[in-house]
Amino acid sequence: MTKPEAVVKSVGYLPTLDGWRACAVMAVIVSHFAYSASLVQNAPHWVHYVLIGSGVKGVQLFFSISGFLITSRLIEERNFSGRISLKRFYVRRVCRILPPAMTYLLVIALLGVAGLVPFQWKYWLSAVCFFRNYMPVGGGTVLDIHYWTLSVEEQFYLIWPALLVLFGIYRAKYTASFLIFAIWIWRWIASNHIWGASVGQGDWSRSDMCFDGLLVGCFFALALESSQLRKWLAKYLSVGVIAAVILIILVSGGRTYTPGGRTIQSTLMPILIVATILNPKTWLGRLLEIPILRWIGRLSYSLYIWQQLFAFQKFLPSYLLQFLALFGMAALSFYGIEKPMIRLGYRLAPPPSLGHRDLAALPR
Repeated sequence: MTKPEAVVKSVGYLPTLDGWRACAVMAVIVSHFAYSASLVQNAPHWVHYVLIGSGVKGVQLFFSISGFLITSRLIEERNFSGRISLKRFYVRRVCRILPPAMTYLLVIALLGVAGLVPFQWKYWLSAVCFFRNYMPVGGGTVLDIHYWTLSVEEQFYLIWPALLVLFGIYRAKYTASFLIFAIWIWRWIASNHIWGASVGQGDWSRSDMCFDGLLVGCFFALALESSQLRKWLAKYLSVGVIAAVILIILVSGGRTYTPGGRTIQSTLMPILIVATILNPKTWLGRLLEIPILRWIGRLSYSLYIWQQLFAFQKFLPSYLLQFLALFGMAALSFYGIEKPMIRLGYRLAPPPSLGHRDLAALPR
């Protein structure tokens, strides 16, 4: 075990997060391409389990990263300047999230009107207004399988920063804990005593059923304000512990659409993130920091936005070409839309600390 890395008040670039983003988005892409290409139709059960199930795990990992990162940045702002500015937060958030997301939806509307992709206005509007996760399944794969996660995140960030400001850093830990347990209890009650056998996959995308995926990451970010806990975690989150956590996540993956399975995954995912942030010099930390993974991690939002179009609509003669075209489109989106708009957001609402480098996805 290497010497624990110090986590200072101005954290700057958080090591290994780009690598974890890359793992999350590639899990989603592989899952969707495998499903679209019917690669698992006649495959053994374990192949189906690994390929298709990886998409849900990737989403859970994204939730954990998002909750941990955004809360870390808000805590850093509070520590650096003495307050959290919700106005600046939302200006930066709008500039980061909306331009790529709305560009994709504009393209889908044009393709839909031209009859080139399945399209229904009510589902499109639910994606535009970020309540897709409360609409029933339907409306075509170009909107059905990924905009629900964006809806969950945007609904969450309408609530969580305000709670952090209202209760303060110290009491926010107890607020997050209360909300996590409340969601666990509600999820168990809803799936066992309200919906029962009628609970569907779409019900698991509701914010009241999956906010804990973000909240546990928020809790860990708050907990790491304790230097004693930080040192303890850095010491005991060894490679063996990480391996055990990964094994449990994989084994429980088949029960993602159960209260227990969802709880296990939402609780354990942030442990992986914390382990490598505190100990980036381990072999896993070094692996997550290799340049190709960091680059994919920076492209991860644009990759996630555009992957449905290339995974489920056959524009090119092979899935390999579709896969390569996806990366080309994501790079165009990142360098042409996402990155300039992020820079604009930080000019309009500059953060008081150095932590903006990771959010702005700038090279070190």
